[in-house]
Amino acid sequence: MMGRILGALAAAAMLVACTSEAPGTAKEKASAPNAEAAAASGKGPALWAVKDADTTIYLFGTIHMLPEGTQWLMPPIAKAFDASDTLVLEVLGTNDAKVTTPIILKMGYTPGLPPLAERVPADDRAELAAAITHAGVPGPALDAMETWLATMSLSTARIQKLGYGIEGGVEYQLSTRAAAQRKRIEGLETMTEQLGFFDTLPEAEQRTLLVNSLDDITDIDAVIKSAVKSWQAGDVDAVAELLEDDTRDSPGLAKRLLTDRNLNWANWIEKRLETTPGTVFVAVGSGHLAGKDSVQSMLEAKGLKVERLN
Repeated sequence: MMGRILGALAAAAMLVACTSEAPGTAKEKASAPNAEAAAASGKGPALWAVKDADTTIYLFGTIHMLPEGTQWLMPPIAKAFDASDTLVLEVLGTNDAKVTTPIILKMGYTPGLPPLAERVPADDRAELAAAITHAGVPGPALDAMETWLATMSLSTARIQKLGYGIEGGVEYQLSTRAAAQRKRIEGLETMTEQLGFFDTLPEAEQRTLLVNSLDDITDIDAVIKSAVKSWQAGDVDAVAELLEDDTRDSPGLAKRLLTDRNLNWANWIEKRLETTPGTVFVAVGSGHLAGKDSVQSMLEAKGLKVERLN
């Protein structure tokens, strides 16, 4: 299941910008996930705060791709966001193909690669062919990519076919709102750093990621809807449980994509509290704010108090 969530949603924000013109990425219309739980409580997805005398940092978990019209910006979240002077995202520039394309071309392509089908066990080749057909991405285009990029591109295209898009995603919506309010927008990582987490994976792990991403599209649809529903309701325990299932078989990848980065971000937050007064809204993937190795857990291990606000 690693490929369903980490392998697709975690990288989707940076890949959609440069693959949106590719065949097979036209989105089918999908209704936005029902927000009954969020709407009934008026609270929506979970929100935390960590403070000192002159600085407040809000922590908010995101979903990078969503159907347009998904309801999540409930009053407590909007109030915290509007009170902030700075928006901090995982990475900047994901919606600008002029930024993303040169980086991906440099990092994601190596001459002389074997066809993608030869990079998976023979028993998985029929499933790979079915996934490529569903996504509508030309096989030769995927063959030219390094395995991690082929996996991301294929997964992103399949998710787009289910009606999920960057325009409906939280980062896109928050960035638009921040620009309208003339807020400062910062990134925790560069795009080269973020893509590098995948690019530097050993080839064997890249191929495992590819195989794990080849679930039936009905299964992908169900697991993503479940994740979105839990996130909308602010059910962090459910998100953590799903994340644990998602990472159990790939501890090395989980460490690289989640634990190590969570520690880096906790260090950044601690330093920001110490050095820079103001109010900051930090929005990162919801998986980083759930489970035993969450950013909040690492902040608490440093002696900082993290308060759940909704």
